[in-house]
Amino acid sequence: MDVTDPIAQVPAFKDRKAGLVLFGVLHIGLGGLCALMVPLMIVGMVASKTFNSNTPPPMDMRMLAPSLIFYVAIATWFIWMGIGSILARRWARALLLVSSWIWLLCGIGGLLMVWLILPDMYAQMGSSGQMPTRLATVFLYITLAFMTVFYVFIPATLVLFYGSKHVRATCEFRNPRPSWTDACPLPVLALSLLFTFWACSMGFMGFYGWVFPFFGFLLSGPAGAAVALATAVALAYIAWGTYRLDVRAWSCAGGLIVCWTLSASITFSRFSLMDLYAKMKFPEQQLELMKPVWNSHGQLFALFFAVWIAGLLGYLAYTRKFCLSNRAPSTSNAANGP
Repeated sequence: MDVTDPIAQVPAFKDRKAGLVLFGVLHIGLGGLCALMVPLMIVGMVASKTFNSNTPPPMDMRMLAPSLIFYVAIATWFIWMGIGSILARRWARALLLVSSWIWLLCGIGGLLMVWLILPDMYAQMGSSGQMPTRLATVFLYITLAFMTVFYVFIPATLVLFYGSKHVRATCEFRNPRPSWTDACPLPVLALSLLFTFWACSMGFMGFYGWVFPFFGFLLSGPAGAAVALATAVALAYIAWGTYRLDVRAWSCAGGLIVCWTLSASITFSRFSLMDLYAKMKFPEQQLELMKPVWNSHGQLFALFFAVWIAGLLGYLAYTRKFCLSNRAPSTSNAANGP
């Protein structure tokens, strides 16, 4: 008689397939909302031109195009990740976990900045008569509540779920073949993802005349384009090299971050952020709204920049051990001696 032990048929983990499907649907829904923002922004711009013909529109197509491209890219990402989660793919869990960590950490920093700056902005709008004071207060609390949920609660929930050992085991059980994300430790994969995003973001500078802060100068036109595209190539190399655990790419990443910091420090000791935005030809209305915020919170922006750079360098130092461990044994043995 063929007797099969039923216990042996049960995976030694809690199957989280239902949760993967639920969160996959959530991601597809978020992707749909991001995609919906594209026609809404276009309609809003057209409506502002139609019904406010006596005043300059708050945003033209040149300024709107980067936001439209960004929302299309984010919508594609969310939908693609949602499908991967529903199918319990290993690559989807890895990418969702590292991107959720990035989302959460950036969201906490952004939320702190918003909590410190946004009350003054809405107070200014109320005192200037752009909207009733009480309405400005209501919009302030609604905005803060929404951003708290979107910047902290949602990514924190995703980190807890996709970081679960049961979710990982479920994906490995249902998708047993190794994935391309398995070749890279997740902390380094997060770093590679960040540099990939920055490399792609360099192209957005073309919508603003290729204005680039560079060691005490605000470059623009062909000079700014050359520096921006060279930076994009360097970022792409670092993204690919760190994924492959190449210590040379890791060293280039540290050098580039230090150069960025020095360049920004020198440039913004001569120019203000408003000078940069004016060079980018931001609408005068937006500049007038941003000037009081910059004048009253300029030092806070500098502090957040310093903390962000310190955190990035600290994280880069943490990932160094993964790149060093990937060196050939012969090289390591030679370095250690006989």
